[in-house]
This record gives sequence, C-alpha cells and structure tokens, in this order.
Amino acid sequence: MPRKTGKLKVNKTFLLVVEGFTEQIYFSDVKTTRRIPGITINPKIAKHSDLSTILRTAIREYNTNAYDSVWCVFDRDTITEQGMSDDLKKQYNTALDLGIQFADSMPAFEVWFLLHFAMPSPFYISQDGVIKDLRKYISDYSKEQAWLSSAKLYSKLEPYFDAAEKRAIELDKKKSDSGDETTTFSHVYKLFKELKEKSGT
Repeated sequence: MPRKTGKLKVNKTFLLVVEGFTEQIYFSDVKTTRRIPGITINPKIAKHSDLSTILRTAIREYNTNAYDSVWCVFDRDTITEQGMSDDLKKQYNTALDLGIQFADSMPAFEVWFLLHFAMPSPFYISQDGVIKDLRKYISDYSKEQAWLSSAKLYSKLEPYFDAAEKRAIELDKKKSDSGDETTTFSHVYKLFKELKEKSGT
C-alpha cells in the first residue's frame, strides 16, 4: 500500500540510491527504454560510495515522503571484508524498519549483468573476477563512464532478462541454503519484481 504523500499521485515514483555511475547509467537506460507504465524511476548517485552515505541518503529522502518506494543499490563486498560498525548496523536497521529495500550484489553489481548469460562462480575474491567472466560475453566491457553511457547495457541485455531473473533466484536460494553471506548473489531482480508489481503489468 503506497505511503500517503498529501496529494493524489497517478505515477508511482521509485528512488534508487546507487553507489556509482555503473548503476546510475544502467537504471537511466531502464527508465528511458523500458518505460514501465505508471512508474517513474529516479536513480541518484550518493555523494560518496560508502554504504553509510548511501543509507543516510536513502533515509533522508524517504522522510521527505516524495517517493512510493526507496531502494539502495550497492556492492556487498565491502561489508563482508570490513564488517559493520555499530553505527552502520544502526543505520542499516533503521532503513529496514522504514521499509527501504536493498538491491545489493555480492561482490559487485556486474554479477547482475553476468547472470544474463551464465551462472556466475559461487565465490569471487573481488569484482575483477566477475568482470573477467563478464568479458567472455561482453568483450569490451568497461567501468569507464563514457563506455557505459554509449553501451546501453539494459537495451543490450533485455532479450536475456528472463534467464537472468531465473538464475538470480536460483543463486539466492543457494545462498539461503548455505547460510554463507560471502557467496555470489544479486538482488537486483527483486527491484524489477517490485517495479512490475507496482505497475500492475
């Protein structure tokens, strides 16, 4: 049930607080290409890429009551490596309690891209391993902003979307069954699921 914003809204607005240009450019392509009925997607890069800043930004924006749904899109590897401080745990739990949702990936967002082509390895030391595997299918893949802007990755990957979703769900089940938070996963599919549900399509 959408939160009340004080006025009738026809469109439902999704705020995506993202870690960097990779996510922002990808979801901007989703916004312009997919054109989900009744949905406005607003991808916003946090001022800094650390999770604390992402969470603070999401909580602040949530409290404006300007959005029907707020998501954080980030890489999970830094949490696994460094652990979570008490302050970060507090922010994280506050976001959860508010209903802010997470489209996180382990170790990096590129897992979502790779899922369109193949099942990723169960463990990666870093995003470099994911990108190496991804380049088997997108040979010129680059994190450079100019390349990402011209690549139109959502448009390029859209024909394989259903396969990516199925593999992501399978990965999630494997992670749950193992109880190991360091295994590869991507929860980006959950964001697309809610976009579809809220649009009624």
